[in-house]
Amino acid sequence: MENIFTILSIHPQLNGKLFNYSGARGRGGTEVLWELVILASATSGILIALLLRYLIARMNPGNEKMIKISQAIRRGSKAYLHRQYKVILLVMVVIAAFVYILDVIQHGGIPYVSASFMLGTLASLLAGYVSMDAATITNVRVAQAARESKEKPLVVAYLGGLVLGLMVVSMSLAGVAGMFFLYWWLNGWSGVEKIPTLVMGFGFGASLAALFAQLGGGIYTKAADVGADLVGKVEAGIPEDDPRNPAVIADNVGDNVGDCAGRGADLFESISAENIGSMIIGAALYLLTKNLYFIFFPLVARATGIIGTLVGSLFVKPREGEMPVSAMRRALIAAVITTAALFYFVTSWFGPGHEYLYLASLLGMAAALIIELAIEYYTEIHGPVLDIVRSTETGPATTILSGLSVGMEAPAIPVISVLAALGASYYLGGIYGQINGIPPHFSGIYGTVAATIGMLSLTGIILAMDGYGPIADNASGIIEMSGIEEEVGSEVKDVLDAAGNTTKSLAKGFAMGSAAMASLLLFQAYVDVVRVENFNLMQPVTLIGLVAGAILPFFFSSRAIRAVGRTAWEMIKEVRRQFREIPGILEGKNEPDYAKCVDISTKAAQKEMIVPSLVSLIAPIAVGFLLGPVALGGFQIGVTAAGIMLAFLMNTGGAAWDNAKKYIERSGKKGTEEHKASVIGDTVGDPLKDTAGPSLHVLLKLVNNVSIVMGSAILLYSLYLLG
Repeated sequence: MENIFTILSIHPQLNGKLFNYSGARGRGGTEVLWELVILASATSGILIALLLRYLIARMNPGNEKMIKISQAIRRGSKAYLHRQYKVILLVMVVIAAFVYILDVIQHGGIPYVSASFMLGTLASLLAGYVSMDAATITNVRVAQAARESKEKPLVVAYLGGLVLGLMVVSMSLAGVAGMFFLYWWLNGWSGVEKIPTLVMGFGFGASLAALFAQLGGGIYTKAADVGADLVGKVEAGIPEDDPRNPAVIADNVGDNVGDCAGRGADLFESISAENIGSMIIGAALYLLTKNLYFIFFPLVARATGIIGTLVGSLFVKPREGEMPVSAMRRALIAAVITTAALFYFVTSWFGPGHEYLYLASLLGMAAALIIELAIEYYTEIHGPVLDIVRSTETGPATTILSGLSVGMEAPAIPVISVLAALGASYYLGGIYGQINGIPPHFSGIYGTVAATIGMLSLTGIILAMDGYGPIADNASGIIEMSGIEEEVGSEVKDVLDAAGNTTKSLAKGFAMGSAAMASLLLFQAYVDVVRVENFNLMQPVTLIGLVAGAILPFFFSSRAIRAVGRTAWEMIKEVRRQFREIPGILEGKNEPDYAKCVDISTKAAQKEMIVPSLVSLIAPIAVGFLLGPVALGGFQIGVTAAGIMLAFLMNTGGAAWDNAKKYIERSGKKGTEEHKASVIGDTVGDPLKDTAGPSLHVLLKLVNNVSIVMGSAILLYSLYLLG
């Protein structure tokens, strides 16, 4: 496979241009405009998010009982994150010490990579905390809004999600751009082509924090959920969010630490790593063309995406009798149209033939929409979910088989759409290169960069929709636990809950699709770092790396699911003990010991997340040093290919089981044999869709980021010690 060093040997005239260029910064008016767009978008995104949070906090939180329940959920969420962050910060310090060795070898002891690694970790943790904070102040306001009208809860829940979306995207843009300009300034505004590789530690740190946050949060929430469902629903026959269930507070805390904090850190990491990988690839084209915009484009495009998110959000105006998903779909379409229109002007700075890169970016957006439609088909009330509903008539076994078949079918359309977008964008990028005298392979790779950036430009609006899910789930729980369900009406509560499940599924599909595109982009950045010319499958070392990489997602998933099973068993025993030993719980005369269940999930999540996370971190380093950079390249592709399929299977199958259960509940069949079968199916799907599946998104990018950061050291080791 060609890289920048191969191209330079083939084109001596370009070689001369490279080494005669000083790399000094030129302060053109256009460059100042780019910087102003980046600064204005990042700043306005953060300020608008803070304003929205302030306005939400001033809304009516409801009666005293609602406030008490909400405060218990918020305290539990904060306590969990504080404990989790202590573990992550300890791991960060240890890894930063090792990364600093690379700085000593490569940068004379100046802590470029190690400092950016620590800042990336801290920024990702902050993104997760902000996401949790927004959700836990909004949930009770949504419950109160449900007492006032049928339409208002959607708007309030969406605004809470919008705080999450704007903060995560704006913080990522501010973090990556800030590190880039800081390091450029420290280098005397020269050598701009080297700066993106110095910032790559930011993506590595964000990936590490996101994996711990997503995996730990997923273990917490699903252990509580499984325990609450199996004992509460199946054995005791009480509703899902019944206050008599000792695990109900832990379950609602889990929505915030898993779906909000975990996903916030996940997508913060996605866009940060993708921006940095794109800038590394752009630096290679900058050396060939002296067009600085190849480096700046990812940052300007991300700023444009924030504007699209704000415009799209204006369209969240539910109509009477309309499902919440329909209103949010309009917002998504409006955001896509706005962003697509702005991208035409954003890509015009590429000069002649920029239309081809513009079309490539549109392909990324189109792929995102196709993924959303496919996930909605498989998880909303359509043929696949109705098949699962029918299968519940014959018991749990057929319910599980039906859901598993849905999960196995679901990856086809999303994966094909991603591959089609990548292939077509590579072709369009090649045409752009021919017009501008750039080697087609390199311009083709940048075409895939444009497609990936196009897809991830929608992150803000997708995160806003995703944030709606756990906020609506919590609001539904607060409605039931506070005893206002009759006042609100079961229809409003059930619609809130079901729509939340769908929006979470759509966000997971988007996260997986973007992870696939970002991983392939990061792989190309790795190729440029280690200077590998080709990956030959006829060489055993490449094949060994490929198959070894395919093993990792399965091993990782097994550990995650096993962790949920072990913790859920402890939760089940505790709930049964309280029902048995504390008199009057089921009669509503005594309050359960909620804190004990919260403590079980918290301790288990901290313990169980360590092994799979460290294995994911160590595996690519071990492969690289033992087998060399070519094997590590194969390892990355193996992880990506297997991880994509497995994640789509688990995310979609689990959501389909969940919505089949909710459909049966809305049909008035609670407590029937069909309902019990659907609860068991949902219980099987819970750790798949909320623990293992979402964590695979981060695993893919962590492996690629580790490979990029360690690439130079692995290359040197391979050349001098392995020969």
